[in-house]
Amino acid sequence: MMSAQNRLLVVCGLLIAVASASVTALAVNLSRPSGAASSPPPVLTLAASTSGNTITVVGVGIGSATSNQAQLYLGVTATRPNVRDAVSVAATDMSHLLSAVHNQGVQDKDIQTTGVSVSQQTNCCPQTINGYNASTQITVTVHGVTSATPLIEAAVDAVGNDLQIQGINLSVADQGAMLKTARSAAINDAKTKAQDWAQLSGHHVGGLIGVTEIVSTTGGFSCDQCGGKGGGGGVAIQPGVSSVSVTVAVTFELAA
Repeated sequence: MMSAQNRLLVVCGLLIAVASASVTALAVNLSRPSGAASSPPPVLTLAASTSGNTITVVGVGIGSATSNQAQLYLGVTATRPNVRDAVSVAATDMSHLLSAVHNQGVQDKDIQTTGVSVSQQTNCCPQTINGYNASTQITVTVHGVTSATPLIEAAVDAVGNDLQIQGINLSVADQGAMLKTARSAAINDAKTKAQDWAQLSGHHVGGLIGVTEIVSTTGGFSCDQCGGKGGGGGVAIQPGVSSVSVTVAVTFELAA
């Protein structure tokens, strides 16, 4: 087993774990000291260090593109004196909303129910129940940002004051090109940092030993209660730019 003095480890940056987004991890296993506990086979095996000295740096790259699809978060809510009437009216509202969405050319595969709820409506001091709220929410995906505005207008016309518009998220349908750009930028960033640290320590960068990757996607635009509840249509939707960020921890051999 090599001693700690024979290894030079420089760790730059911070790997950020992504919770609400998409995460891709590529684990690369380096050589294991004799006597260490066994571990699962590596996903990818690269050349092991011949000198025993390595340097680990963190590189970050970003790829961007104009958003070309939108997810709309729509819903209906109805308030009535009793639960049965509230649920019945909300169901009718949702039927009208779905018909309007279908009339805009949206297919069933792009419509998903995301919430159903019934709650009490109360007055305060003393607290008394004076009605019930029934709500249903759906997520609608449209393949083209310009399709979002007429869909919102159709929803307003179909449901009226019981409509809820709870947000919109814009994204890029095919992120392959964005990922390639981000990965290329991330590995180049890591190489530059490794060369800087190697020069500062009087060494040279050798072969690539291992890579770990984390991918984070960000939408171009989102909002809460976009357009409010009910009201007029004609909401202007700007596509903006969606981005994907790639963070890599790269280990290189450090040569004398």
